[in-house]
Amino acid sequence: MLALTDLRPPAPPTTDVLVVTGTLPAGSVLTAADLEVRQVRDPPPETVPLAEAVGAPLTIGVSPGMPVVPTLLVGPGLAAAAPADTVVVPIRLADPALAQLVRVGDLLDLYLAPVDSGGQVLESELITSGALVLSRVDAQEADASLFAGTAPAATGVVIAAVAAQDAARVSGASAVAPFRAVLVDRD
Repeated sequence: MLALTDLRPPAPPTTDVLVVTGTLPAGSVLTAADLEVRQVRDPPPETVPLAEAVGAPLTIGVSPGMPVVPTLLVGPGLAAAAPADTVVVPIRLADPALAQLVRVGDLLDLYLAPVDSGGQVLESELITSGALVLSRVDAQEADASLFAGTAPAATGVVIAAVAAQDAARVSGASAVAPFRAVLVDRD
């Protein structure tokens, strides 16, 4: 029996990796209490150090044990999560109800509503279609009231990947007014 134990291959090496300790929704701002270093056998190619992770908002919801990689955080790594031939832009949504509904991974068609109707019925102008929501930017506001909830307040801003050829139109339209948007089916 001793001979068989000696013939086993050694355990694969492990690496220290920063991971999330609990379940957190997209937009949560990471604290030191949300993170720990664990030994991992198959680490991702790139991880984020603790100093960069603390205070950074999440681009997606996470579960316990998920390694903290650059594309998980709103910041410089977010652009790496965008599909090829897209650019990453902030989008302010005009409809607060839609802002509450939108989740990471949703696709949006973005419209610029007419500014002056003059009593006429005017159509909104489609600015871009299929904008991929990469992150929600929810405000972590402190509410001192007795019945305050712990959920972050929706700001109406999402970070989205839009077709590169639509970037100028999206940027120009965003200076005029918030976007009217509709959720579209992935199929």
